Amino acid sequence: MFNELPLHITPIAFAKIKSIMEAKKVPKGYGLRVGTKNTNSCGATSFMLGFDTKKSTDDSFIFEDLEVLITKKDLLFLVGITLDYELSENVSGFKFENKSSSTSNNLHS
Repeated sequence: MFNELPLHITPIAFAKIKSIMEAKKVPKGYGLRVGTKNTNSCGATSFMLGFDTKKSTDDSFIFEDLEVLITKKDLLFLVGITLDYELSENVSGFKFENKSSSTSNNLHS
């Protein structure tokens, strides 16, 4: 369906993902799973991140040296989304932004 990764990963988000993978000793063969969860009745979409192995329902993309796994049902929700990492005095965490709308979804730690 897609030849290229449907979302953009910023350099700071990529560096943080790689840092987490190293710190958590994520095994070889695992990739970054990006998806959606609990889409509510108002049409808002929540995003999720995790580390996983490829399933038969996944499309796989390579970003730099990172395998990114997305289920086929989630692909369209991720088109045009930017995955960033925010680090400030008050908050730190991954942030999903849709540049074509005013919405964002934060995964703070």
